[in-house]
Amino acid sequence: MKLETPKHIAVGNLNIDVYMIVDYIPGPDENAIAREAYVGPGGAAANYSVAVARLGHRVSLLGHTGRLAEQLGVLRLLQESGVDISLVRIHDDEMPGMVIVLVAPSGERTMITMRGANNLLRGDEAQGVAANVLHVASRGTDVLQRVASTIRSSIVSYDPGGAVARREASHILDVARDTVDVLMLNRVEYKLVAGDRPLSEAQGLLGGRLKYIIVKKGAEGAVLVAHDGLWHVEAFRAGEVVDTTGAGDVFIAVFNSYLVERGDYIIALQAASIAAGIKVTRRGAQSVPGREEIEKFLHEKPPKVREYR
Repeated sequence: MKLETPKHIAVGNLNIDVYMIVDYIPGPDENAIAREAYVGPGGAAANYSVAVARLGHRVSLLGHTGRLAEQLGVLRLLQESGVDISLVRIHDDEMPGMVIVLVAPSGERTMITMRGANNLLRGDEAQGVAANVLHVASRGTDVLQRVASTIRSSIVSYDPGGAVARREASHILDVARDTVDVLMLNRVEYKLVAGDRPLSEAQGLLGGRLKYIIVKKGAEGAVLVAHDGLWHVEAFRAGEVVDTTGAGDVFIAVFNSYLVERGDYIIALQAASIAAGIKVTRRGAQSVPGREEIEKFLHEKPPKVREYR
């Protein structure tokens, strides 16, 4: 009997990303000329959705946007990528979320963000929906709690993002232990959430439902905190870094997908590192690799995983 393809629901921001490729990032009162520009879908939840769809999984995006996103073809691009947008609410009287991204030849980037219709997301818009994986990105713990109580899922992952980590650092862990299986943070966010506890002692932060904490360390790879150990995966080098936008979204999307498929967090960690390493060699938040690319490197050149001390 053929097993049903895993289903994800991604909750969070859907943006219009406007990329400007410049020779340098301008300072105050400077004018940099863009050598090229392009417009496409963005936002952490949208990026996650596209990455999951590229692996052949089913995925629905839950969020809010303005009619302009439809007019510019952003929603159509998501659909063409394999993302179900039936849970996206489109507002005639709201601007969609927008991000202006300036990208220098070095891969350095500067972003200006307007949340727009994203601010309307409550988390209780979808009632009685079920999925294998529920992912909540760049939203507060109030949204996380509402969505986790209305959508049934085997795995819940949460990537709060920097703004939420700064604003809600004191209670992210408490909420995560109640509602989340996988918590993803970067180095700065980890320090905000964990306080003085060093990463080497992060197993003490686990408990309740919370089984894994992933700490992204950029070019130094990532650390996975699990009940049976701490594991460091090296950053996968696939070529010259040109744009890091969306790399973290790709990482958690691939980690979740391999975890739900294979139940092995080490393989999931390696696959996630490969996917993020490939993504940063390409421009655009949603320039993500497919399964064949990931599997090729997973078999021929898997990133090293070692115990973290």
